[in-house]
Amino acid sequence: MADKSKSKTWIWVIVGVLVVGFIAFIGVVAAGFLFVARQVQTEPASAVSAAEAFAAARTRFEGQQPIIQIQMGDRVVRTRVTRKPPAEATGPPLESMHVMVWDPKEGRIVRVSLPFWLLRLSNRGSIHFSSERTHLSFEHLDLTVDDLAKYGPALIVDQKMPSGERVLIWTQ
Repeated sequence: MADKSKSKTWIWVIVGVLVVGFIAFIGVVAAGFLFVARQVQTEPASAVSAAEAFAAARTRFEGQQPIIQIQMGDRVVRTRVTRKPPAEATGPPLESMHVMVWDPKEGRIVRVSLPFWLLRLSNRGSIHFSSERTHLSFEHLDLTVDDLAKYGPALIVDQKMPSGERVLIWTQ
């Protein structure tokens, strides 16, 4: 009789552990979803309001050339780093990388703010951006997250695509 009660107890312990594990899993997924939702903002925008938003974001980098230059050609996209990173970090430590994209077809601006600590966790310190029309990999440019940190707050990309899209990437 004691063996039956011990086996029933173990079954309840296993069921309890599975239930607690499932609840923890759901909590982690919900926390991840909430984190991502807070990092991404979208808003409707006309061509005029998008131009104003980009001009406002660009003012802090007035006179500064983007670190990455993108040249669009016939089915060929060429990217190059316009200046090498300094040997030592300049400016205050970086807190975030910001990406702002305007899509004229959808008439909206998408803003993404990524904490810099999260970028450091990425695979080998490399960064990749892509969409159905564009692919940008910092790894192919030999540009790592540590290199970006050396530049300090800087304009990374300011690009107008032939399709009318505009991309602005900066760190601060």
